[in-house]
Amino acid sequence: MRFISGLLQVVFFLAVVWASLLAAGLISNDLPWSDPPGMGTRLLTYLSTNTAETTPDSAFPELRPRTYAAPAALMFDVARRAAEALHWKLNTVESEERKIEAVATTRVIKFKDDVTIWVEADGEERSTLFARSASRVGKWDLGANTRHIMDLFETVDIIAPVTAVVDEEDTAEESQASPEAMPTESDTPSTTEAPSQE
Repeated sequence: MRFISGLLQVVFFLAVVWASLLAAGLISNDLPWSDPPGMGTRLLTYLSTNTAETTPDSAFPELRPRTYAAPAALMFDVARRAAEALHWKLNTVESEERKIEAVATTRVIKFKDDVTIWVEADGEERSTLFARSASRVGKWDLGANTRHIMDLFETVDIIAPVTAVVDEEDTAEESQASPEAMPTESDTPSTTEAPSQE
């Protein structure tokens, strides 16, 4: 009986530790729980997938690619500086293809996730920023990969705050955006404040 009682205590302890790590991961990633498609779908997704990617028809608003009133080369430079400001390790920076491959570290367990960023031109004065983040281990990520993509977009907005996101259904906003208003590399402070990577 003592053996069974001790075994049950160990199992209970491990279950509590496991649940605590899950809760800490979900909380620290600061995810938009109240946004569509709802808390239940979000929780199920974060506990069953280990990849997040921007797609035009994503059910998750934060995982839709963002179109800017700015040339692709300029947006690629802003995206590169955003990745650097987030202290991601840049493994590959392909200027001609406008593609970046980087490694991000999760906030709680410090796992390494592979992030791919790319910019596609939409004419001469518009471009769209895409991203994909995937965990190297595990079958679920607690929303960490979604958090990486959110951090990228938030940091891009910090680096180039005057760049308006183009609303496909509202061309009036596009007409007010000026690509020349975006800061160049020499205009942007070297100490950009990016979201915390604790």
